Amino acid sequence: MKIDFKSITADNIKDGSIFYLYGNYKKTFEVFCSFMQDKFREKGTNVDIYLCSISECLKKINKQCDLFSGAISCFCIRNIEDDHLEKVHDFLNCRNCIFILESGNYSRSKKITDFFWKSRVFAIASFHNELTIKSLIKMHFPHISSKDCDELTRIIYNTDEELYSVFKKLSLLWNDHGFEYLKDYSTYRQTFLSGLDQIPLIRLLLQATIKERITKSTDFSPISIQSKDAIYHLLNAELIQKSGFNIGRGYIYGPLILGDNLKC
Repeated sequence: MKIDFKSITADNIKDGSIFYLYGNYKKTFEVFCSFMQDKFREKGTNVDIYLCSISECLKKINKQCDLFSGAISCFCIRNIEDDHLEKVHDFLNCRNCIFILESGNYSRSKKITDFFWKSRVFAIASFHNELTIKSLIKMHFPHISSKDCDELTRIIYNTDEELYSVFKKLSLLWNDHGFEYLKDYSTYRQTFLSGLDQIPLIRLLLQATIKERITKSTDFSPISIQSKDAIYHLLNAELIQKSGFNIGRGYIYGPLILGDNLKC
């Protein structure tokens, strides 16, 4: 069945669900897999995630013997094409599984795309255009204002940064009232943190640290803060800055270890 990103909700993410991304915008696959992982955590679902080929997936399914395990297997598979049509029939009634599939070459995936359009599979259009980007934004931030949505679309179109990394960083700026410090988000990765003032920088790092402590995972996070005393250090740094002392970035970063792909 045809659907768009913004129509995907937590209710769609359950045992037996199959998602198929088709179109020429391949960067959405990682973003969607990351979104799914976040939803699993929010629901408290025990899920094992595998990024694999369709052949590796079938071997894994055939070897599964623990029928009473509470864990669900989520298979993320790229390059699904017409010659895989018979194999995907095994997915339709697989127990304890969720599948995220992405189409391969356009000319070699027409039949399978048409098949998924007419089946119970969630077939999601992913083309490099404004409609897809806005739909992806609204999937992540369902209560976003039209103004912020337009601004995020502009950022995504102009950035030199990977789409997946953009969404992970934007999720750190989001709260119940909308986006904090969105005006400070640079469209170029090398100035994302360097463009922030001290207090916004401290709060961004603090928010990232708290999220890591809660989820206990950094699999999809662009920021890795490994110091055990990071929360205390950052709260103390904010108090010192607010007391009138202009602390340097060296003090803020002191005991923190940042992920390699986040430029300062």
